[in-house]
Amino acid sequence: MPANKKSHNTLPVENIIHRTASRPFSLHRTVVGRGENQALYPHCHTEAEIFYLEQGMVEFQAENHSFILQAGEGIFIPPSLIHAAINKTDKTLSCCYQAIVFDPDMLEQNLPSYGQIYFTALRLWRMDCIYPITLNKIENSHLLTLLPSIFSLKKPELEQYELSLLGILFLCWQELYNLCFSKRNASASENENILRREIQKSLDFLQENFSESITLAELSKRAGFSESYFGHNFKNCTGYSPFEYLNRLRIVKSCELLNQTNKKITEIASLCGFNNISYFNRIFCRIMGISPSGYRNLKG
Repeated sequence: MPANKKSHNTLPVENIIHRTASRPFSLHRTVVGRGENQALYPHCHTEAEIFYLEQGMVEFQAENHSFILQAGEGIFIPPSLIHAAINKTDKTLSCCYQAIVFDPDMLEQNLPSYGQIYFTALRLWRMDCIYPITLNKIENSHLLTLLPSIFSLKKPELEQYELSLLGILFLCWQELYNLCFSKRNASASENENILRREIQKSLDFLQENFSESITLAELSKRAGFSESYFGHNFKNCTGYSPFEYLNRLRIVKSCELLNQTNKKITEIASLCGFNNISYFNRIFCRIMGISPSGYRNLKG
């Protein structure tokens, strides 16, 4: 896998600390200008996210999944998954969405040890825990009534709404468990869970070492599997080959640097693990649908 030899031990994540007064959550509201194409730029972070579309329409992309969301709908995104949103709103209207980004440990740590069952699927079946909260499913009705209440809570002082927010997040988590997580837990055999644990370790390793030269042989050896067995099951779990997944991580990191720094594109390519600028440009265009310079100009 093309890479330079330097170690840049940073995650391909947003350059934002999602905290409110040292608490592991943050609330955001974004208004997308009329006619703007990108509602949410590709990124990922180590926290979970609940996205709620207040007005307009978007195509929400999470890894290799894509969902059309209408006003009044939302989606749950597990930690460390690449996600973005394309604005599909009529050009005469604005698009508006709200999001809460939070560490699931904030909830788990408030439960007894036997409460781990509510979080197991998120760790072992992360890709399968993406959950669109749409209006066309009657079973989502309770969850859809909870989402707006999250974003109506915020007051000038954290102490005026923090406990209410935690309470609503627990209610949302219960609904997500009932609708999604529990089904994943019930259908998994012990062997599947063991395999998933090893694949998840590989994903974590890739996120921590994306700028280094990494081979399939190294990844499969770390997991204790043959290359063919590892590669097949990695793709079953993520939808991508290890090589494709690594390139996506590198491109997301390059997007962050293009948006937030004035570094030259050749330097960004090198920092993100590409030692060939032509190859970087080709992969960037394939994944993002635009050149690196074109992407930088979007923020113009």
